[in-house]
Amino acid sequence: MFDDIRYKKKELIKIISDDNERELCFLMLYWVYEKDAYSNLVIKKADKIASSAGKKIDFARAMLYGTLTYTFTIDFLVRHLTKEETESMDPVARTVIRMAVWQIQFGNNIPDYAVVDSSVEITKKYNQKAAGYVNAVLRKFTDCPEAKRYLEQFKPGIRVSLKPEIYGILKKDYGKQEALEIGKAFLEPAKLTVRFDLHKIDQKGIIAELNKEGITAVKGSFIPDCVEITGGLNGLENSECFNKYGMFVQGQGAMLASHIAHPRVADKILDCCAAPGGKSTHMAQMCRDDLSIIAVDINEARLKLVRDNCKRLGLTSIETFCADASKINKDDKDSRRSYDIVLCDVPCSGLGLLGRKPDIRDKFTFDELDELLPLQYLILEHASKMVRPGGALIYCTCTLNTDENENQVEAFLSEHKRFHTVPIDKYLPEGLNMDEERQEKAANGMITLLPHIDKCEGFFICRMERDRKED
Repeated sequence: MFDDIRYKKKELIKIISDDNERELCFLMLYWVYEKDAYSNLVIKKADKIASSAGKKIDFARAMLYGTLTYTFTIDFLVRHLTKEETESMDPVARTVIRMAVWQIQFGNNIPDYAVVDSSVEITKKYNQKAAGYVNAVLRKFTDCPEAKRYLEQFKPGIRVSLKPEIYGILKKDYGKQEALEIGKAFLEPAKLTVRFDLHKIDQKGIIAELNKEGITAVKGSFIPDCVEITGGLNGLENSECFNKYGMFVQGQGAMLASHIAHPRVADKILDCCAAPGGKSTHMAQMCRDDLSIIAVDINEARLKLVRDNCKRLGLTSIETFCADASKINKDDKDSRRSYDIVLCDVPCSGLGLLGRKPDIRDKFTFDELDELLPLQYLILEHASKMVRPGGALIYCTCTLNTDENENQVEAFLSEHKRFHTVPIDKYLPEGLNMDEERQEKAANGMITLLPHIDKCEGFFICRMERDRKED
């Protein structure tokens, strides 16, 4: 039975010890595709076991993320070249075939026969009856001339492996050419960026200190208190630098949100949907821990991550509170006062994270989006009640969908006349690309980071302020 396939430590130890990375990747993919597991969690579990066994699973990791990234294209090619529908296959065959096609189509110097043979062996172990079918489909695929699977001849969405629901949003919001450039950028390996405490060390110094520990880094694309890790990643969290200099793994878009929030010493800040604490800890570091932050999240287990990060970073200015940000109001015990800054990084479709979280490519649906839009508005509306006159309301998402971004802000402002956007150019780092269109948007309080331009995740940020004098 397919449901009998397990992903347990004992089995993983044996597979990893035997250096069978293809089988390991099959199990991880199976759980992502068929059990709705998250790729980052399954790879984290495998990484932990591999590390304890003194093994590396770089090939399995590359295959996992590669297959998930190109699933839409892979399914199209299978249908186009073999006339077989992956959706009608049993789960084992579907997973094995997708993994095999990625190796054949996108892998480097992997002989076709090795891919087919290993795929059949994996299938035999987990579903003997499907082995012949898998062999036939893969043989049919490899027998096709390469010209028939040359991606440039197909539609843009297929070339960048984005299903119509996602590619259609990008094309509608950014136009045909930029949608393609965004899609191409999301196919590139996601950059790993790390924030550090500028009060303890500068960019040049942190790069030198990391290098002493065998970790190579370069300056971030535009954030001054950020570096990009280019080598030695596995040793980062165990390095002396990581805790000594207040380092935190975070995307540059999220870092920019804290800069645009622009906290000052003694500010009182409410961070809604705060876990795991990236922005809260960033704002605390920016003010030398001399301010007051309430970090709110609906999930108590994730709030523990905030507290753990505060403890590791030696921050005492952050207090956690478990609450639903879409229902928060001044009657709640955490909100006995108004705040200088209220930050709302709301739940979103995550279309700015396609390079880092390939699961989103397959799991995104319009139904989910329809549920998110009213939730985002509710959070923004309730959070706005917590802003003092003259205070700032920061709204941000990690998506590129204007319905979740500019349109939400416009809808909110049309109903809440005491709030207005303010220019954010003075909060933007010098290294940020600023064309005429972006300058115009920044003057209206908004910015959208794009992966092909800013070399980071897609991210939207808006700064609004409440009128100082009210009727």
